[in-house]
Amino acid sequence: MAQQPTELLPEVAAHVLWDVGRPNRSCDQQNVVTDRLPILMYHRIAPNGASSTARYRVTPELFEEQLRYLRDTGYYSVSLEGWRKAMEKKSPLPGRAVIITFDDGYLDFLTYAWPLLKRYGFLATVFLVAEHVGGTNSWDSIYVEEVPLLGWEDIRQLRDEGVEFESHSASHPYLTALSPEKIVSEGARSRAILVRELGVTIKAFAYPYGDVDHVVQHLIGACGYIFGLSCRCDLSGYHDPFLALPRLEVFGFDNLQAFIAKLSVCETQV
Repeated sequence: MAQQPTELLPEVAAHVLWDVGRPNRSCDQQNVVTDRLPILMYHRIAPNGASSTARYRVTPELFEEQLRYLRDTGYYSVSLEGWRKAMEKKSPLPGRAVIITFDDGYLDFLTYAWPLLKRYGFLATVFLVAEHVGGTNSWDSIYVEEVPLLGWEDIRQLRDEGVEFESHSASHPYLTALSPEKIVSEGARSRAILVRELGVTIKAFAYPYGDVDHVVQHLIGACGYIFGLSCRCDLSGYHDPFLALPRLEVFGFDNLQAFIAKLSVCETQV
């Protein structure tokens, strides 16, 4: 059923990133609202690398094509906090909103992803493995490719330019394989490091490998996190638990048509 257009709630509007290169919306776009939000999930943006990790690596050319599509069809960035307010009030966001996320915190985010995001007027949230900042993705050694991660100076520079940073655990383990005490330790250690190094409130946790169950959700929430982001492939709706938000993973083999199909699962007209 079509929803009746309403004014955006003030507490939601405060978290909508209005003027970051967003084009004027057409009459058709003005009739669109977001009550199911695409939260895009990337890992690396890089031109080359090992074939074993190709699915997690989107080329800069393909990433730019995706961003151009988002911009040209009226998408704009909204924060997790803005989406939380909309979910609580069950009040749709105007137009086509999107959240763009990156897991692990690779150095190529600074080199390739962020310049393109700025060019096309989008912001991003990067989930850091706190005890590996400035090192490599050694947890992926099975793939025979260790890739450099952002260092603290890089992260602070990006923070000052508008990138949001959140937690991807302390050491990138499979959380469901850990004891409750170790799960809490992963969440608490990571949060403490990020708060100390960045001086910001840490509200979100992306589960490594998407490995999560109800026990993990509960314990991560007990560490003080409001949001938990999974690898469950879906749009985020009003009834999603804050600690179990789905995301749409973008793979290196996704062409533009596949990317558009992921976004087009559901769109509401008013």
